[in-house]
Amino acid sequence: MAGAFSRALNYLTARSRTVQETTEYLLRKGYSPEDTAQAVARLLELDLLNDQKVAVQWVEYSMRCKPKGRDRLSRELLARGVDREIIEEALAVLDEEAEFELALQLLSPRPVSRWPQDKLYRFLRYRGFSFHIIERVKLYYENLTGE
Repeated sequence: MAGAFSRALNYLTARSRTVQETTEYLLRKGYSPEDTAQAVARLLELDLLNDQKVAVQWVEYSMRCKPKGRDRLSRELLARGVDREIIEEALAVLDEEAEFELALQLLSPRPVSRWPQDKLYRFLRYRGFSFHIIERVKLYYENLTGE
């Protein structure tokens, strides 16, 4: 267990990880399921593994540095092994108005007024924005350009 615990600590120094990510990592590195479970349990006990904190940090980071919509953030957190209830709690800060502002922030350095409508839809949908938000953004740019 000491080797798995030490390896997991090293793994966690780069960035916060979820329980699932850490478990999969240790199993990939050849540790037994028992050693892995003990190491993960110890990390949870010490609060070095916390899916709630990881989800909140990921949402905050994305809102600050790489704007993404609720759908994309939810998919990314699910892929990292975070429970749906935890994801919903973490995404509570991202209401409709905040998501709309993020979409505008993401588009601000781009020549959106010259983009065809389907490109705008694809661009924002890929980044996880809902159709309702995309429609609001489209109307915003139409009112801005007078088209």
